[in-house]
Amino acid sequence: MSNDTPCVPDPTRPPGPPEPALGNLSYTLGLPSNAHSLGTARTVVRRVLCQHGLSDLAELGVLAASELLANACLFTPGREAGLSICWRYGVLRLAVSDEHPPHPAGAREMCRARRRAALSTLDAVVDACGGICGLDETAAPLGGSRMWAVFSREAGENYAQL
Repeated sequence: MSNDTPCVPDPTRPPGPPEPALGNLSYTLGLPSNAHSLGTARTVVRRVLCQHGLSDLAELGVLAASELLANACLFTPGREAGLSICWRYGVLRLAVSDEHPPHPAGAREMCRARRRAALSTLDAVVDACGGICGLDETAAPLGGSRMWAVFSREAGENYAQL
């Protein structure tokens, strides 16, 4: 084939990926656990939600992703963090996983309490809107922590009225 031959779609190949829609909203993004990643996370969450027809959840989604990732940055600086954005069963789930090191039993509860306190503002806002937030340890062998916020479109409407 010469370089001057026009590119013609091959009818035997399946079409490209589907257009963004609610049915295919499931993204995961790895980020360094530092403050520079916060702007990237906010931009990605806003764009993904708007492209998938969930612009009414963009403001609350951006706040949640930013706060969850900020918590990972505070407690696991300089390590990796993962951000996932998923829409299933009429709810949006934003989750951040980090590489928080394990603690002995007594220190584990103290650290968990500090992390929950650092998420208290987000927890209060999401709760007032009708969603939930959570924090758990990630199972072995990977370890670390996983924080999430889950809310519906109604929560997005409620957030717009706060």
